[in-house]
Amino acid sequence: MHKRILLFSFALLFTLFGFSQLNTNLLSNLTYPSNRGDLNDVWGYVDGNGNEYAIVGLQDGVSIVNVSDPANPVEVFYTSGANSIWRDIKVWQDVAYITNESSGGMMIIDMSSLPGTITAGDVSSFSGSTYPFTKAHDLYVDENGVGYVIGADNGVGGAIFLDLFTDPLNPTEIGRYNDFYLHDAMVRGDTMWGGAINDGFFAAVNVTDKSNPITMVTQTTPSSFTHNCWISDDGQTLFTTDEKSDGYIASYDVSNFANITELDKVQSSPGENVIPHNTFYFNGFLVTSYYRDGVTIHDVSNPSSIIEVGSYDTSPQFSGNGFNGCWGVYPYLPSGIIIATDIENGLFVLGANYVKSAHLNGNVTDANTTANLDGVQVEIVSTTVTTNTNILGDYQAGVATAGTYDVTYSKFGYVTQTVTGIALTAGNTVTQNVALVPIVSFTLQGTVVDAATSNPIQNAQVKISNATFNTLVATNASGNFSIPSFVEGNYDITIGKWGHENYCISNQLLNVAGNTYQYTLDEGYYDDFSLDLGWAVTGTATTGDWERSIPLGTTSNGSPANPGNDASGDCGLEAYVTGNSGTASGDDDIDGGQVILTSPMFDLSTYIDPYLNFSSWFFNAGGSGTLNDSLIISLSNGVTSIVVDFSVASSTGNSSWKAKSFQLTGLIALTNNMQLTVRSMDVSPGHLVEAGFDKFEIVEMGTTGVEDVVNSSDLVIYPNPFTNEINVKVKNVDFQTLRVEVYEVTGKLIDSQQFKITPTIRFANNYKKGIYFINVYGDGALIKTEKLIKF
Repeated sequence: MHKRILLFSFALLFTLFGFSQLNTNLLSNLTYPSNRGDLNDVWGYVDGNGNEYAIVGLQDGVSIVNVSDPANPVEVFYTSGANSIWRDIKVWQDVAYITNESSGGMMIIDMSSLPGTITAGDVSSFSGSTYPFTKAHDLYVDENGVGYVIGADNGVGGAIFLDLFTDPLNPTEIGRYNDFYLHDAMVRGDTMWGGAINDGFFAAVNVTDKSNPITMVTQTTPSSFTHNCWISDDGQTLFTTDEKSDGYIASYDVSNFANITELDKVQSSPGENVIPHNTFYFNGFLVTSYYRDGVTIHDVSNPSSIIEVGSYDTSPQFSGNGFNGCWGVYPYLPSGIIIATDIENGLFVLGANYVKSAHLNGNVTDANTTANLDGVQVEIVSTTVTTNTNILGDYQAGVATAGTYDVTYSKFGYVTQTVTGIALTAGNTVTQNVALVPIVSFTLQGTVVDAATSNPIQNAQVKISNATFNTLVATNASGNFSIPSFVEGNYDITIGKWGHENYCISNQLLNVAGNTYQYTLDEGYYDDFSLDLGWAVTGTATTGDWERSIPLGTTSNGSPANPGNDASGDCGLEAYVTGNSGTASGDDDIDGGQVILTSPMFDLSTYIDPYLNFSSWFFNAGGSGTLNDSLIISLSNGVTSIVVDFSVASSTGNSSWKAKSFQLTGLIALTNNMQLTVRSMDVSPGHLVEAGFDKFEIVEMGTTGVEDVVNSSDLVIYPNPFTNEINVKVKNVDFQTLRVEVYEVTGKLIDSQQFKITPTIRFANNYKKGIYFINVYGDGALIKTEKLIKF
């Protein structure tokens, strides 16, 4: 008998794996020889003597491990099999059934000799005859001894039904479901719940008659990539996972097939792109294998308010998006231990404390009208728990740890209210209703004018936003704009018009006392795409058009393909990127043609020594044959056109933003019909292609004016004297950030603000009249000191 003894001491295990856990503890970790490959799924088994086992799938075979002593797992049997990174395992009576996505059909292991010796003669296989298959993604065995081979290479890959009850070692085919490809499925009674992953929904199938299964209903899941399903013990609630980056565990009321209702959806680490895998219902809890987050436990005693109450990270070396970490988990062994398989780190045996969560619910109304308020943010202070009220003003939330908490209620247009000292106890629900007082609104008014002429600027775009408010308006012929029903507060302001430099200011207080606000735009050409200033998108590609949006990062074979950010040092977070969905480089890349981004016309006829600046990135990989795609940036003057930049797969710095600068004098005749074109393409035979473009700018190096009043740092602070706004004009610097410190004449620091680099940085002030000294730091180094006077 081959035995494998646990080699790690508990102290070492704690050091390696013990620093991300909640209501769980590590009992042991069994690793495997590297020549067996990565781990995949796991299932449990109990022999006639009550000994507990983990049946572990590996890339090159199957391992059976005695975990009756959780601190000392011992491998009692191993058999090699078809090489496959996917295996699924289920048990009926004393027989294990294992599918893979490679070859050889379904492996069958007779375990009836345990705790004695299993031999090679106890291993057989089954490939069917009426519905033959060589591979399958998943399988399930119901309480009646019916097996379901899921996602096989037979038909559309629905489910093949097998009689295992009559002779567990010799399955008999009794039917097939062939409506949809199912990636995973489970069965309770006469209903099969299947994850139709490619269709983005789960399907409820009546399997009473195995020769004639009937799809009764389908339901789309949050990320439209339904991986697995599990029904509650009472059959009233279904739980699903979407195997997508930032995917959800979701709950559904399935008591009425005519009205299936989503009850709640949760993420283990919201915003971190972690992928859920398989979830299992166990005594009012969900136990889930969650790839890079490990094992999670959620209290679903109230399926409308799913609360995470336990976790154990089996792969602390990984985080975020990716298919590493915990593949499978099994919570049903009589001892209560959890067994889990980590792809890279082996078999984990965990102890779990299934703690009931403490719940909070209530209703929020308008204090003046008593109307229900939707969209109110409810935050349990000192936790990460936040939720929002629904259209009826109702909310539900909860915490894993009982205690006394403060709860804050906030909604744009209302006075934020905090209720203190709410005692939340495990397994109980506290109701807290709140009435929010509305804030009196006013009409915000503003004017946008040209900095050089003071003439009004028509059709300037004005974006005003904060965490709870976002609006975009345009100025009229008099350069004026107004926003009715505006609520006093601090806002970020971005203003732009083609032919002028963007204006952006952060955290400015806007109130009725400040009306009417006036903003000035410097003449010039600068666009960081925080606003839509009229660039045109054309082309012939079927996917991957240029989009002005906040970039989403993508990867290719585990390496970055698309940086998940815009170029540093501009006003907003937006850039132009080719396609902007999915997490892999092939999800929304350029396919079957070219995509073209064209600027509005710009006039350089009066410029003396202009420079063209921009930032870009390019990615080209995969596909067939030699990489032959490119990113071409060209400049036209209405008569001739020149290529100013050209990137291919072998160019340095691909997949990351690169700032570039080109002197135009002598390069092309300067006219009043200049136009920039950014073009990328997917040329036959086809490859992965993505690109990005940001921070377009024309900088005049030869004119006189305020830019030339600067010292060698190419930086000027104005106006002097100033009133309610200070400007910092920046030209030809390599810094990424500027920090401005303002001191009274006594030397007392009264203000400190940090900005990303833009051509003109502006910040409002409410300083008293007097003399001030301003220090400006570039990336932490002092580059300018100036004395200013406020009138």
